[in-house]
Order: sequence, then structure tokens, then C-alpha cells
Amino acid sequence: MTRRDTGPIPEELPAEMRAELAKRWNAHLGVQRMGVRLEIVSREELRGVVDPIEPHHRGGMGTPAVNGPIIAAVFDLVTGLTGYLQAPGQRVGVAQLNIQFLRPVLGSRFEVIGRPQKTGKSLVFVATELVDETGVVCATADGIVSVSQAEGTNELAL
Repeated sequence: MTRRDTGPIPEELPAEMRAELAKRWNAHLGVQRMGVRLEIVSREELRGVVDPIEPHHRGGMGTPAVNGPIIAAVFDLVTGLTGYLQAPGQRVGVAQLNIQFLRPVLGSRFEVIGRPQKTGKSLVFVATELVDETGVVCATADGIVSVSQAEGTNELAL
């Protein structure tokens, strides 16, 4: 895989790199407007935390549940950035996202947790789950992230 920077991708990203990526990603206006805080636990786990759930997040089927488009947007964000952590410095994009809504998301917070399942030269397969404030899984998603071989980086990347 061709990368902008040189050297092999480390098994784990250094703490400084994780902190800098999280700082940059969380400063992005789109992420802020979504009301998501990104936490890079490791190269193998990324969390998107919505805390608190705001009124504009709610309204699923006319109820106080979190609206489906909000959930889909957070899944898309976490899936894409989980893929990016597998190919730092490359341009990535979510090519496919399959969401399974299991139960309404209520309460005051939720997290979407992304984990890479398989990484190849041009594709990263990512599994994500949404857990509510009690730890109950309310939705899951499987995604495929495309890794471009072209020069350049994503706007959210370093």
C-alpha cells in the first residue's frame, strides 16, 4: 500500500498520534455539529460518544428515541475513521454500510464503537455497535471502507 508517510504502519499508534488525531477530529465543525466526541482507544477500537443526547438528536418515529439518520451518521463517521486508523495517511471513504436497528435509543447518552475485522490493501471491513447508557446494544452495523492508493489525505486526517 502506498502511503504519504514512510515506514511500516505500527501495530499500535503512538499515544501522541492518537491524541493529535482525536484533537483534530473533535475540532472538525461537522463532528461538533453532530454532537459527537471521538475517542481513539487504540488502533483496534474507536468510540463516538454522544453525551448528552440533545433535542435535535431525538424524534425517531415521533418518540423521544434518537432519530435513525443521527444513528446512521454516527455509524458512518465511526466506520470511516476506524478504517482510517488501519491506513494512516491514506484517503479513505465508506463504500458500504449495513445498519441493523435493534431497539430504540433512549436515555441521555450513547456510544458507537468501531472495530476493524479485516484489513487488506484497498478495503477495511469494520464492525460497529451502538450501546445506550445502560450498556444495551441498540443497533449494529457492518461497513466496508475503501482505501485509495491516490496521493492526498482526508480533511479529518493529519
